[in-house]
Amino acid sequence: MILVEMILMGIFATVFMDLLAGFLARKKMIYPFITPEAIGRWFFYMFRGKFVHENIQKTPALKNEKAGYFISHYLIGVVLAGLYLFLELKTPIIRDQAWMPLIFGIATVLLPWFWLLPSTGLGFMASKSSNRFLILRSNFINHTNFGVGLFLWIIVLHRFFL
Repeated sequence: MILVEMILMGIFATVFMDLLAGFLARKKMIYPFITPEAIGRWFFYMFRGKFVHENIQKTPALKNEKAGYFISHYLIGVVLAGLYLFLELKTPIIRDQAWMPLIFGIATVLLPWFWLLPSTGLGFMASKSSNRFLILRSNFINHTNFGVGLFLWIIVLHRFFL
């Protein structure tokens, strides 16, 4: 049952984050610094053994990059939801505090700051970008929204899986 919840919770939180990101991008409240195709390219190149790019935008395109984006993006969301559920199961303080999924979601901002951005050529915490503040702020907002999605799941739907 935890596997089903992990999948549904991860998809829910990621969809929630994506819907808000689309809205916030249209309102110019976040900065769309990387395209879905570039993220799909980054994901697919890992299967070819290339983990670091000087500039992902200049890396040759591959087939089905948009599909690679959706697969990688939602797979990461599902894995993170599973990690949260595992921590909740094993750690009473996480289980007993309703706000923990929000904190966990915010903490996931470390993934783009220390994995995605450096490996796509933007440097740790976008240190190589002239739009560093906008990128970091956008990452923070998006991952906070992921945390809100996790929080909403825990508050509304988690009890059905216990």
